[in-house]
Amino acid sequence: MRRDERGSLAVEMAVIIPSLLLIFALIYAYGRAATVNGTLESGTRDAARSATIARSYDEAEDRARTVVREAILELPRSCQDSVSVQVSNTFEPGEPVTVDVECTYALSDLGLPGAPGDITTRSSFTSMLDPNRGIS
Repeated sequence: MRRDERGSLAVEMAVIIPSLLLIFALIYAYGRAATVNGTLESGTRDAARSATIARSYDEAEDRARTVVREAILELPRSCQDSVSVQVSNTFEPGEPVTVDVECTYALSDLGLPGAPGDITTRSSFTSMLDPNRGIS
């Protein structure tokens, strides 16, 4: 005896399609997180290196902020608006300079149901000041 299989494809698709869409949505969300983290790490590294070229602590802070802001231009607007750049207070020849950067960005603009609202990412990089340089 043969069974009627009409409609079985519709039932299978009703089960499979939402699962596939969820997987693609997760890939997209993790892609956003990886992009933000990678860009922030790169910007932090460049900011620390730029800060070591400065002749004063104030100039080092300005350089670090400028480099980070330029690096994150392509990131979500929420990250650009919430970015925080801190430069370590030790600015003596031969001492390390650490730049810490933090930003919070929203996943809600992706339009994914159930996506967390905001993610905060942090980055830190240390670069050494030349021990034989002058500081003003």
